[in-house]
Amino acid sequence: MATANMPGRPIWAEIDDGALAHNLTLARRLAGSRRLIASVKANGYGHGAVPMARALVGLGVDTLWTGSIAEALAIRAAGIPARILMFGGYLPAEIPALLRNGLTPTIYDREGAEAASATGAPAAVYVKVDAGLGRLGVPLADAEGLIANIAALPNIVIEGIYSHLPFGDAAGRDLSRQRSGAFAALLQRLADRGIRPPVTQVWASSGLLAGMPDVCNAVCVGHLLYGLSTVSADVADASGLRPLLTALKSRLIHVAHRAAGGDAAAFGPYATRNARVTGVIPLGLGDGMRNAAAGRSMSLLVGGKRAPVLGVSLEHTTLDLTGIDARVGDEVVIVGRSDGLATSLDDLARWFGCSTLEALMTFSGRVMAR
Repeated sequence: MATANMPGRPIWAEIDDGALAHNLTLARRLAGSRRLIASVKANGYGHGAVPMARALVGLGVDTLWTGSIAEALAIRAAGIPARILMFGGYLPAEIPALLRNGLTPTIYDREGAEAASATGAPAAVYVKVDAGLGRLGVPLADAEGLIANIAALPNIVIEGIYSHLPFGDAAGRDLSRQRSGAFAALLQRLADRGIRPPVTQVWASSGLLAGMPDVCNAVCVGHLLYGLSTVSADVADASGLRPLLTALKSRLIHVAHRAAGGDAAAFGPYATRNARVTGVIPLGLGDGMRNAAAGRSMSLLVGGKRAPVLGVSLEHTTLDLTGIDARVGDEVVIVGRSDGLATSLDDLARWFGCSTLEALMTFSGRVMAR
């Protein structure tokens, strides 16, 4: 959730300070002897890259992974003593600057390798292989030849070779197991050529939770650390995870008593639908809030009661407070608990018509954590 809103603006997130340590302990137990690399990409999954990096290093993590150069440099500037590995997300011309700043780039083509080699100094790099996800990386069929060519370049030190095979259900798990076998065969062929990087990795949170077989010596963990399950219940039990985000709250900045039928916007997008009492909180589209998806209704918690959302504009959300004794300054719970009632991030995602991670990320960098 990081910091972004103006001081005094009544929107805030509440974070469970012990959840990260709890989830990290679980991840370490599942990883066993494998090295654990923590992902702080995408602004620490919406919780703030720098504070998450600082907390993880304080818990004994020595290597972080991110895709954002700006976030990596911010971690460096904060004086956080960690090795920082970079996912892909930059042009080959930027690789020398990454190396000068002590960042370890990912290579997946000849151009990137040549850019690292041309620095004239030993350059530690990781090579990303696309083992079947169809996203970023050298395709598995081309990987052996390219990696051999990269290894032969001057100044290049291949420190790691990795892939990524996320999945959410049983069918995805079975396909990922098959593709991980193909990646393992690649590593063996490379070893036969004398290419044995000190770090190999294929599994992330999904593979860790599901207990997938592994010939690699490292895992990269992201979702799991932040209390987010990546798999269905029939694949793995993720009930032991603790979400870092425990609440998202605001306060009423306006309460109005309206006569029935007196709404000038009765047929517009901000109609109060003849509600007798309305309330407004300063949380809008610009803060990551959304209107409910078509056919769905949404409500927030005010004074232990559910207040239907009437509409979301750029800076405000309007609520129906009819039957609720509410005043300016009263707390409004977007995610969290209020007098026995609860709204979860999963509820919010369902109302938005998106995944839980997407619902979390929509507020990333926009809401101040307390």
